[in-house]
Amino acid sequence: MNNNEKVELILIFGECNRSFRQAARVYADRYPDRFHPNHNYVHRLLRGLNENGQFPNNPNRQRQPRPNDFDEDTELQPAHNAIIVRQHLNEIFPNRWIGTHGVIPWPARSPDLTPLDYFLWGHLKNIVYADPPIYVLDLKNKIRLSCNNIGEEQINASTSREFLKRLESCLEHQGGNFEQFIR
Repeated sequence: MNNNEKVELILIFGECNRSFRQAARVYADRYPDRFHPNHNYVHRLLRGLNENGQFPNNPNRQRQPRPNDFDEDTELQPAHNAIIVRQHLNEIFPNRWIGTHGVIPWPARSPDLTPLDYFLWGHLKNIVYADPPIYVLDLKNKIRLSCNNIGEEQINASTSREFLKRLESCLEHQGGNFEQFIR
């Protein structure tokens, strides 16, 4: 991250009412093709600036950019908002997909009502970590096996029930944050 990008990040931090997490999210949304620092990076950057009057040399080890190819066998898939992914979505679903940089923009601060958030990830986590994997390959195999064992009826029943519960909670909290109230 060069100094100009760091200055932009600090200005965004000010726009976000000094929220480290929000600054990291806004920066990633605004600059999808750049390195996306996490909130700890923002914190260390500002701490170094306040303590020494200059940017720290290495506030966080910057990861290497991900490859820009869309190969299913590649372990490092591009981010969901990478240009190549958006181009692919435009080809497959022209004028019909919702996303951060999509034809139909993802609404700001919308509650997550996607089945992946409230069914799949929790379900997979319970199954995969019942007997914690030791190696990454073991983890990948357990995830694949677990996904293959999920039946359509299970998905439909779980997502319908959970979606209604979440929708009611969303309405009850007038569209605000409601995740912490779901039982």
